[in-house]
Amino acid sequence: MEPQDLPYAKKASEEAKQSRQEPNKTSIFVGAVAVRDGKVLASAHRGELKLGDHAEYTLLAGKLSGMDLTGATIYVTLEPCTLRSAEKVPCAQRLIDRKVARVLIGMPDPNPDIRGLGYQALRQAGITVEYFNEPFVSELEDLNREFVGVQRAGSAPPRPSQAFLEQVQERTLDEWYTALNTIYFNRNFDRSATDICLHLIEVIGGLSLLASKKTKSGIDKEHQVSKALAWWLALCGKVGVKSVELLLWSKFPGVCPYCHLPQHNQNVCAEKKAANPGPLWPELNRIGAGGRLPERLGAWQLMFNTIYPVTQTDEYGAIFARLYEELAELAEAVRTFRSVPGNFLSEAADVFAWLMRVQKLIDESSERRRDQRGTALEEDFAKSYPDACTQCGRYVCSCPPILVSTIGRIAHEAPAELSSYGENGAFLTPDLAAKQFAFGRKQAIGTTTR
Repeated sequence: MEPQDLPYAKKASEEAKQSRQEPNKTSIFVGAVAVRDGKVLASAHRGELKLGDHAEYTLLAGKLSGMDLTGATIYVTLEPCTLRSAEKVPCAQRLIDRKVARVLIGMPDPNPDIRGLGYQALRQAGITVEYFNEPFVSELEDLNREFVGVQRAGSAPPRPSQAFLEQVQERTLDEWYTALNTIYFNRNFDRSATDICLHLIEVIGGLSLLASKKTKSGIDKEHQVSKALAWWLALCGKVGVKSVELLLWSKFPGVCPYCHLPQHNQNVCAEKKAANPGPLWPELNRIGAGGRLPERLGAWQLMFNTIYPVTQTDEYGAIFARLYEELAELAEAVRTFRSVPGNFLSEAADVFAWLMRVQKLIDESSERRRDQRGTALEEDFAKSYPDACTQCGRYVCSCPPILVSTIGRIAHEAPAELSSYGENGAFLTPDLAAKQFAFGRKQAIGTTTR
């Protein structure tokens, strides 16, 4: 860092102090300044134009979108990011794409998933990279002490504030879909759709404790709908569904997909299913084209509650029997996805519909006021998934593949002496399995040929 850089480093630091913070999120202070030939082209700070927007994005895309920045110097108080959600371009790449000549960084990113990678990406692109001198570095580290502390500890964020809950009240179902998968996309990257489907079945198994009236440590039965919904969204993300709203609307355009009535009629349904066992998709498409999709999560719940109202004779046992029937069909759709992907769209919609039915019965059992229905699910989901992982506290989850706290919540482990491999255990080693099953195959073949 040269003496002529000092005024611009100071200006970037002053910008950082003006950063606007998002409700219920760790405070982050970042400023950025673009300079060429000794002239300040523009400056920006995090959240200046829109809450959550990075300072570099605000500077490059918001204030200098049409300007050629070839040869410019960028002063940024935090190492440019290299990791964003699928639809966003990392800030380091934006700087590379704009062909800037030099980048001066105030402090390394304390996030272990990014630290050093921004510096490295810029260097590999031929950009000169330097760091600020003291006292700027100490000042910026002190300004971002909360952010640094959370990244070092990996601790869970605080409970969602009232401001956050109010902010997300108008969030659409597709926006929740994107937010949830932004947190967990990386963690689920190496998991197959089958793995995620199995986890969804596991979570709904915990939810079914409502029917059995059993209790298990670590499982809050009435909050399992939000957890099941999260894994449903993760599964849709894994198979690449573009819009879960369109997935649902294609089968449930405000009406029952069989009788085509805004409130399901069992007798009419039975007649139409006898004539045509599956949904009449062209007719559903026609109905949906003239309707307006629900937006908020709560509005989707209310739509399904209207189509399939809970009656006084409804019980958890019967509802879970149907839900598990739909889960079995969804599992088959996942298993055969490569051959018939359209089955997934239909069966995933059915599972969502039955989850909404369970939530309606929870609302009825809790004697929740009608004006709270839908809103209660939205609030519970926002508290459970506050745009960050509630286990590791990161905006992009970095938890280990299996959390120690989850082991044994549903299943029970056999005695240690059985849970081993080899001659004295319950499991075959790969070589013993090959030996045993190869022998069995030979026996079967030999018997058949005789």
